[in-house]
Amino acid sequence: MSVRRLNRVPIVILTGVENAGKTTLAQGLATALHWDLMPEAARSDRKVRDGTVNGEHLQHMLEGFSQRLSKLLTHAQNGIVCDTGGLVLDIWARHAFGEELTGVKTVMQRADLHMLCHTLPDWEPDPLRTLPLHADRLALESSYRERLNQGGIAFCELAPMGQHERLEHAVHNIRQHCVL
Repeated sequence: MSVRRLNRVPIVILTGVENAGKTTLAQGLATALHWDLMPEAARSDRKVRDGTVNGEHLQHMLEGFSQRLSKLLTHAQNGIVCDTGGLVLDIWARHAFGEELTGVKTVMQRADLHMLCHTLPDWEPDPLRTLPLHADRLALESSYRERLNQGGIAFCELAPMGQHERLEHAVHNIRQHCVL
């Protein structure tokens, strides 16, 4: 089933709990589809890296995400794949600080499709990751699914599988949902 195209070029946002392979998949999708890649801002954010991030800063990051997406949309030729988005920031704010970000639903609705990447069972340490137990990541993953369902957001789920197979599955879903 196809959804209507919301944007001049499709916007796909990868979402999900840490250790889900979002960055690897986003890079693969951008290459395979010849789309622009919007990298995860947290990877280069000073406050995130030095551990001084708080809910207010995550709100600032959400606003920055929306601005970067708007700017990228003005010159993107084929499509945009975002390595995470507003939902990740909001669930992070809720889980870590008990705070809800404002404007998340509006930012989420800008995407033509969200791809909920299931967390991978094998833990890969990373300075941004805090949930080494698979059961903890699975519990948090259900929050993503619930929020996507409640918001009426177009999304598909990507189960753990080999990198190549996951990339092919993601491309298939994008072609099906974004009417390429």
